[in-house]
Amino acid sequence: MLFRKITIGLNLLLAICRSASFIIYIITRYVLRYRHEILMQNFANAFPQKTAEERKALVKAYYKHLGDLVVEPVLFALASPAARMKLATYSNKELLSDLYAKNKHAIVLASHHGNWEYLINLPREVDFQVYTAYTPISNLRIDSWVHKMRSQMGVTVILKKNFYKAALSALRAPDSPALVVVIADQRPAPGSSKYSIEFLNQNTSVQLGAERLALASNAVVLYLQCRKVARFHYNYTFHLITENPASSKPLDITRQYYKMIEKDIDLDPATWLWSHKRWKPVDPLSGRTQ
Repeated sequence: MLFRKITIGLNLLLAICRSASFIIYIITRYVLRYRHEILMQNFANAFPQKTAEERKALVKAYYKHLGDLVVEPVLFALASPAARMKLATYSNKELLSDLYAKNKHAIVLASHHGNWEYLINLPREVDFQVYTAYTPISNLRIDSWVHKMRSQMGVTVILKKNFYKAALSALRAPDSPALVVVIADQRPAPGSSKYSIEFLNQNTSVQLGAERLALASNAVVLYLQCRKVARFHYNYTFHLITENPASSKPLDITRQYYKMIEKDIDLDPATWLWSHKRWKPVDPLSGRTQ
């Protein structure tokens, strides 16, 4: 009976979210034309082999996915614990179980492909204490709600400005295996990075905070693949990048990470976060982002 109630509740939530997502899709695509030029430019640069019509189809698919992304945090917050485990499923958790049994710390490199907000449920799936960075939201009510949601799920949230020091301390603790989740595919702050790699057919400035953290702690580094398996439903799969970061050459971890993201984007291009300004001009003299 309990399962039946959970199923009915989830179905009702999904119906409401489908309607809300459609409204958001109409508004962002046709009324606001939200970052339409950025989308067209990003798709043109990343997929020069695609025709104009194919890129327009990607823009349409992206706006639909964006509508889902907006409502999914609310859906996840209102869903029951059992329903959340239907919305977010995990594969290859045995890898983490093995690391935990060996008392090894791990850094999980996630991305803006698929859905990253559902990761707040990760403490219910693994034995590790889970840590992640948090950037305060300007709206205090929303900020309080988001922070409360993440904390209630068991995630230890750390202010972004304090994240590196606190995460490194957790990864060096001798008797409490830590799992530090880092979403590392954002654009570096202007002037902060002189490193770039080839990503999606473009010279791309990258931030190296996650790699620095891995080298300083020698924690195992994993990549978290995210696939949208159905509307509002995602599957997350853990992949090993390296068990011994200290033996890696400079930028090796970052390059592997971006190659994995690129492979996932090739499989499902519309579900990466294309509407942000990921690419900025690079100063030809200093090599730094402008």
